[in-house]
Amino acid sequence: MESQIFVVIIIICIALIAFGLIKHRFDLLVNFGLRIFSGLLGIYLLNSLLSNFHLALGVGTNGLTALVIGLLGLPGFLLVYGVAAFYYFT
Repeated sequence: MESQIFVVIIIICIALIAFGLIKHRFDLLVNFGLRIFSGLLGIYLLNSLLSNFHLALGVGTNGLTALVIGLLGLPGFLLVYGVAAFYYFT
């Protein structure tokens, strides 16, 4: 019973911190979302271009790649394709 109350208190604290960050730093959230959108669009376009040249160097669009691109931006995009190229050529 005490552990459940402790978990509820932790969840409430995390929710309040998240609400405060979103309220005061909404621009960071919008920037993160725009980076994810543009990065996944870039992956789609580059995968289409690479498939026209018959290269199987496609990168999947999943939560991990979206998170990496959202956090890092263009370096994250290059990192994802760099890792794919490393495993493609080795």
